[in-house]
Amino acid sequence: MKLGYNIIVKILIFVQLFLIFSCRTNKVPKNGHLFIDNKYKYVDKKGKPYLDAYGNPFLNKKGKEIINEYKKPFEDELDSYVKQKSNKKILFIIPLGLWLYDFSNPTFDSVYAEYYSVSQKQRNQKLLDSLYVKYNLKNYVGKSRWFDRFFYNNGEAPVLVDTLISKTSSKNIQQYFKNRGWRKSIVRDSVITSGKKAHVQYSIKLGRPMIMDTITYDIADEIKDDLYAHYLKRTRQAKKKKSPTHELSKDEFIYNIFSRGSYVKKGDRLDAYVIENEISRLENRFKNMGYYRFNDLKDEVIYYVDTANNVYDVSVRLSIKKSQIGSSTTTPAVTDSTRSDTLKKDTLVHKFKRFKYNKINISLLDNENKDTSKNTIDSSFYVTTKKIVRRVDGRKTKMMVNDTIAFIVNHLGNKYKNRVLADMLAIEKGHSYNLSSETRTRRNIYKVNNFNILGFNTVPEKDSDSTLISNIILSPMDKYSYELGFEAFNSGVVNFGITPNLTFTVKNLFGGAENLSVSFGGSLGNIKTKKNNSKIFNASELSAQASLSFPKLILPFNAKRLIPKAWGPSSAISLGYNAQYNIGLDKRSYNAGLLYNFNPTRTTVHQITLWNLQYTQFLNPNNYFNIYTQDSKVRNSVYDLYFQQYPSAKEEYDKNHNDNDLLFQIQNNIDFQDYLRSTHLSLANDYDLMEFRRYRFTQNVLISSFKYDFTYDQRLGYFPGKHPFYLKAQVELAGNLESLFNKTLKDFTTSNNKTIKQIFGVPYSQYVKFDLDLRKFWIFSGKKSFNARLFTGIGIPYGNSFSMPFDRSYSVGGPSDVRAWKSFGFGPGSSKLGGKDGYELIAIDNFKLLTQVEYRFPLPSKGFEGALFVDAGNVWGINNNSLNKFEFNSFYKELGIGGGWGIRWDISNFIIRFDFAYRFHDPRRDENDRWYFKYINLLKPQVNFAIDYPF
Repeated sequence: MKLGYNIIVKILIFVQLFLIFSCRTNKVPKNGHLFIDNKYKYVDKKGKPYLDAYGNPFLNKKGKEIINEYKKPFEDELDSYVKQKSNKKILFIIPLGLWLYDFSNPTFDSVYAEYYSVSQKQRNQKLLDSLYVKYNLKNYVGKSRWFDRFFYNNGEAPVLVDTLISKTSSKNIQQYFKNRGWRKSIVRDSVITSGKKAHVQYSIKLGRPMIMDTITYDIADEIKDDLYAHYLKRTRQAKKKKSPTHELSKDEFIYNIFSRGSYVKKGDRLDAYVIENEISRLENRFKNMGYYRFNDLKDEVIYYVDTANNVYDVSVRLSIKKSQIGSSTTTPAVTDSTRSDTLKKDTLVHKFKRFKYNKINISLLDNENKDTSKNTIDSSFYVTTKKIVRRVDGRKTKMMVNDTIAFIVNHLGNKYKNRVLADMLAIEKGHSYNLSSETRTRRNIYKVNNFNILGFNTVPEKDSDSTLISNIILSPMDKYSYELGFEAFNSGVVNFGITPNLTFTVKNLFGGAENLSVSFGGSLGNIKTKKNNSKIFNASELSAQASLSFPKLILPFNAKRLIPKAWGPSSAISLGYNAQYNIGLDKRSYNAGLLYNFNPTRTTVHQITLWNLQYTQFLNPNNYFNIYTQDSKVRNSVYDLYFQQYPSAKEEYDKNHNDNDLLFQIQNNIDFQDYLRSTHLSLANDYDLMEFRRYRFTQNVLISSFKYDFTYDQRLGYFPGKHPFYLKAQVELAGNLESLFNKTLKDFTTSNNKTIKQIFGVPYSQYVKFDLDLRKFWIFSGKKSFNARLFTGIGIPYGNSFSMPFDRSYSVGGPSDVRAWKSFGFGPGSSKLGGKDGYELIAIDNFKLLTQVEYRFPLPSKGFEGALFVDAGNVWGINNNSLNKFEFNSFYKELGIGGGWGIRWDISNFIIRFDFAYRFHDPRRDENDRWYFKYINLLKPQVNFAIDYPF
């Protein structure tokens, strides 16, 4: 109690001192007021009816009162429309600049102002003395007053309330709400003073908003005819295939195609910002259908609002018409004469048309000569073959035809194969113009990681109103490059560590844009062990990884019909080695893999690991009981009982201290097993679990698997919306190929008396594993967001495996998991295995459930963000004999639940994160004492440091 009292006293003293200093207004002029902040007062009350000028409630068409559904709409956005800002603050609340400025002597303000108005070279004591004389301060001639000048120069003058600025700001806010649909909104500003300080309050009366009562579509005839013709063609083809389809009329079709998926919906508030987003969506959609330069001058897609009959329930009309403006006033300045001529001609043709690519030119320039006007070397058409279906004598016939992909100007000769340049294209000769395909082409070029884009433009052909030329100009990147990295880290096992790494890359290894990357890395860390605690770094890791990537699928057959080149397919072959020396078991692992990657859209990624091989070798398995002391106690208890019944076993053990032989003997002794379970059931269960863990943590294992990953991320789309969704699904199958040869493989007996198959003395793993990661993001105004995540994963060993490999098992805790615990901090289920040292009895199992919610909001200091979060999760077994098996009717009682707050620092999209978490519900405690609130110590959170967001 005394300690708590002292803390409270210190906090009160700090608050008092802070209030004294933050209220200093020594340099505020006599008739001025220090500006503190802006406040917003909404006059309209949520749940109350809207009133007209006479105080009567507005009624809807059914005669019912129209109720205000808004509390404080867009309050978070208003600061950006207010010009006057208060003095800057650090750590979100401390106006340090104002304090420094206030500490300087006001007598010398005029001297300092003129002194610091000149360049630094001109500032000297002579200048300072002359200013002392000028401002009648001769007594200070020859004095530097360095500290006083430092306070003045590094401080910030007090921001004073300016009523002219507040008047302008109130007009800005009023106009903002009018654009948001409150046509008769009124905003008034007022200054509220308190001594020498003041707030500016903006009183906001919104009134009844404008609602879109009807929405009609006035579309150019050529667009309607074109879209409807394509629709009829698809519908009639479906009828031929006997697919039941209802054929819409032209008006029904046009209404459906423009209303479906539209942001502008009947019954919604008329919002200029929503309409602007809808126009952008329409632009993107029509440009992807071949309408080149659609609405580029922002005069072809217009929403008209009719308020003649009613200013609140308004009629809205979407008009898509070709602009009738002359070219002389609308043609933007361009440097290319061909583009200027064609643009002028196009503006005189007042009809929308679909454009097609007629020519695609790719120029690969030498880095030493990037003059695009000097294309003097031989050029060639890149021609390939494609399979098409044509009717010959009334029958469908498959045939191969030549297809000219692009006209390639390759200044580098044979350094790059023309196929590489052509395969990056998502646009095709003879196909309709497509903005997304051009974006995908850029993405494919960047993904190949061999070229810089010097130019990419698409222009109409001369003397044509429906064909295009696309010009792509590239230059090669440097063939050799390296990257040196260094980072610090911590985890549930490692207190702190440093990780240097070096990556060396060779581009275009074989002339097909293949990239060879070789990485060397390592880490030095500090862990709490039974030995070497005096050393700063008592844990280390070494790794080497080589990867050879190809900008195509490495397959024995042509897969372009299944996976087109527009999807940016790529392949990679990898080899790796890793050695860890940490808590005492130490291990080496070797890996190799062949994977394929392709992106059908901006939002989807498919990754297929056709072959993933990993061999893990534990170097010191006999050291297990020296590390995991809790299991050592279980072992000793079982040994004592066994030695009582079999004294000769003790004599043999005292000679060689071979735990493997003795534990194997105990496992096979059926009489002793029956005795142990009948008289010491709890110890028998602990013993079984100990052996299960010991095998999982120390057994060398071979994993050969197939893995498929699918990622869908709406945040990467052109129009992600306010509530984007993220999904990642993964399935992994291991050991099935090896199991085909079981009859020819030798048996392997495990330490817990299981007989399985081996390859070269190492048992292979056989399992299936499923992971599902779902995330939802609710984006609010003012850079606020509410984010939720649900992760579930399950690993099912079968066949040649009775447990999941350590590297494929699940655990909980850590900076991006349940943050109130360290990594491996609790579980499985309600087990009390979690060690005091962070690595004692690492808690892992085969099924995991994790859910996280996090509210993120901006903090006053630029670049800083705050967060409030809650995490819940655990791992369980799934086998019938699992001691901590997942049970649907009780799993919620075994969730580890924690929450807290965090601070994030955004440095050019590089996020440094600190999270401070507290335990709310601890499944390791007795069932009637798991809620942890009474044990929370606010001054001792679980501190998590990490890079990037947790999800």
